[in-house]
Amino acid sequence: MTGPGRAAMFLVVAWLLAAVVLLAAQGLLVGYLLAAGAGTLAWLVLRALVRQQRAPSMLDQPTRAPLPDRYRVADDLHQPITTVVAVAEAEAERR
Repeated sequence: MTGPGRAAMFLVVAWLLAAVVLLAAQGLLVGYLLAAGAGTLAWLVLRALVRQQRAPSMLDQPTRAPLPDRYRVADDLHQPITTVVAVAEAEAERR
């Protein structure tokens, strides 16, 4: 960060600290923190809902290439392990 950037950040932090001190002196700090917290929470919830609605649907994904035989056979739990190994070896020999 550059020198002027640090000075500007210091000025902003100083003003915010002065505002917090004045709110505390007037007894309004707790109310302000509750209102700011509720507003922040509402903003985050609204932003999350909008982001969820704008996200692409998983049903709109492009179709993938079909799985190789070894994966389809391995996913079928009714197949014996010897069949799975035989299909994988046959596919390895074809390559």
